[in-house]
Amino acid sequence: MAWAGGLNAAELNTMDINGDSKQDLVIFDRAANKVITYLNQNSHYIYSPEYESFFPTAVDQWMLLRDFNCDGKKDIFTSDPFGIRVFQNVTEIGQNLIWKDLDILLTIGLSQNQINLKVNQSDIPAIDDIDGDGDLDVLNLQFASTNGMVEYHKNMSIENTGKCGVMQLQLITKSWGSFTECGCGQFTLDGLPCSSLPGGRTQHIGGKAMVTIDFDHNGVRDLLFVEESCSNLYLLRNDGTKDDAHIVSSSAFPATNPLTLEVFPAPYLEDVDFDGLSDLIVSPNTYVRSKFNDNFRQSLVLYKNTGTTLLPSFTFVKNNFLQDEMIEIGDYAVPAFFDIDHDGDLDMFIGAYSTQTFRGSIYEFENTGTRSSPSFRYVTDDFLGLKAAMLQEVIPPLYNIKPQFTDMNADGEADLAFTATNASTGTTRLYFVPSKSNILNFNLGEFFAVNNISIGVTENLYITDINQDGSKDFLIGKSTGALQYWKNLGAPGFFNLTMDNGAYLGHGSSVSRQNLSIAIADLNADGKEDLVTGDQRGILSVYENFRAFNSGNQPVTNLIYNSIQKTYESKNLGARIWPTITNLFNMDKPAIVVGTTLGGLLILKSDDGEALFEDPQVTIWPNPLPREKPLSIRSDRDVSLQVFSIVGQKMSDSIFVPANQDYSLPIHVAPGMYIARFTTNGKNYSQKFIIY
Repeated sequence: MAWAGGLNAAELNTMDINGDSKQDLVIFDRAANKVITYLNQNSHYIYSPEYESFFPTAVDQWMLLRDFNCDGKKDIFTSDPFGIRVFQNVTEIGQNLIWKDLDILLTIGLSQNQINLKVNQSDIPAIDDIDGDGDLDVLNLQFASTNGMVEYHKNMSIENTGKCGVMQLQLITKSWGSFTECGCGQFTLDGLPCSSLPGGRTQHIGGKAMVTIDFDHNGVRDLLFVEESCSNLYLLRNDGTKDDAHIVSSSAFPATNPLTLEVFPAPYLEDVDFDGLSDLIVSPNTYVRSKFNDNFRQSLVLYKNTGTTLLPSFTFVKNNFLQDEMIEIGDYAVPAFFDIDHDGDLDMFIGAYSTQTFRGSIYEFENTGTRSSPSFRYVTDDFLGLKAAMLQEVIPPLYNIKPQFTDMNADGEADLAFTATNASTGTTRLYFVPSKSNILNFNLGEFFAVNNISIGVTENLYITDINQDGSKDFLIGKSTGALQYWKNLGAPGFFNLTMDNGAYLGHGSSVSRQNLSIAIADLNADGKEDLVTGDQRGILSVYENFRAFNSGNQPVTNLIYNSIQKTYESKNLGARIWPTITNLFNMDKPAIVVGTTLGGLLILKSDDGEALFEDPQVTIWPNPLPREKPLSIRSDRDVSLQVFSIVGQKMSDSIFVPANQDYSLPIHVAPGMYIARFTTNGKNYSQKFIIY
């Protein structure tokens, strides 16, 4: 599942999503606010994004799948500003998933009035059969309270109707189990206040997550409990009765190998190894990186149930469940592609936000496949030794690295450019490492910063020649939602920047498209460049022939084909996303590779592209060319260009021309006839042109 897009804060549930009577896997990742679906095929999970569209877009903060009406179909419980929102599964046999919005979950309070069952925004309640009568009850931390006690809302459906057809909740107690959570790992029992602890006081801050399970087969539910500031999970033993819980002890869990996860380790109980026993999976319940060294590469901890249904026992298996089958660099994966080894196919590079050494880096993957059938092999997580150079103080300490390969110094060769944030100063700037010679030998000894422009830490900068004058301009996706065009008034290879348009393509400030990321190429093989943006909602938008795009028009957003619904749709690809356009499959229409907040990659392949001709299709214009005017070049694949006189004299060094982009080459030679020689995959192709 290399291209499954990564995982960070995964809330795991199982249910049958395709009607084959097998339990598939449904994950809600809080960091991307996104449902992610995996089919159970031969007792192995296969990433199946086409099923994600069948879940309500209103799912938010958390999602628990539970069958509240005992019809054998799991329903959705999720967060809502007014409490808990419920969607009933009303799917019939042979149908795709269909949900009925039942609105907000109500409960009868102690005053006998029906009220919303309120849950703190960062909390995950326990929705289980607490009293063992066959219907679902709810445990939740008291809303907007600092006393650290758990409410018990009993479902009266069995008592009132004799069946579990509806949720009829009633608040029974505001102190289930007679315990109080005072701080991380600190609990008082028997109703004692936090002040009874040595130096004790209530520190009820941040979110809470709970799940119940009967560990010792005594007929009552014990509690797995964690709070946001903790790195550990705690087991609270219940020695009471079904109707009157009594917590008698607390301890770090599991006892033999206690869990340690950097931040807010929320527990889930689901059978994920297909043996019929519920396993324990723990993942951080966070929506954003809180520390430099948050390890999102290993954020799904799996404990296998090596006991029985009646007497469960959990044994550690791995801390990267599912993630070990993906490209997974942690979070904020920003891809770029370039033929670094000059073998005719594109290698892959991924900018990383930061590592456990508090520095960013670039991952390198070698393409060991072919131009039409890529296959990538991991090489290093420290391309060029950037991270090592930072640790040795050769270059400044940088994180939040977003790479791009482009010719920065107008020498005809692609350089490595990237934006990054200086850990010492907090400023985010553009840096580049120039290429040396045709074998692309980058040298960290020549490490440059473009100091006359800076951006915010969350903002995105794309380097391109907007006005096609031969100098590199910038597009900047601002935190305000605006898209800025910075025009370069300098000569090729130099930067004299001025903001030409603060609302390029009509994109002024907007809360719905903050921190736009940008990529440009000809997507539909019409000879005109298109512009792609990714926004903070995870949505891709395409502006066809963007230089002629009218801001009154609308971009194309229904881009992704759903093979089940047989239609094109817009969808959340992973909250904050970074698209790049690259010809991975040797087709006339390139692919879009999307990096995600979740630390992985998704590939969108053109569904009507045709294989490229064996020989490159290269166009040069105008021909004849007026003296001192730039020559425009477009190629359907990456090529190297050299210019020769008609008698074979070399007039230029080798110049890299990227695929599917209009490349502008300044020509400063006498009038006459010349030869442009293009090289790709070890073969040479030539075209004549005239300068007058």
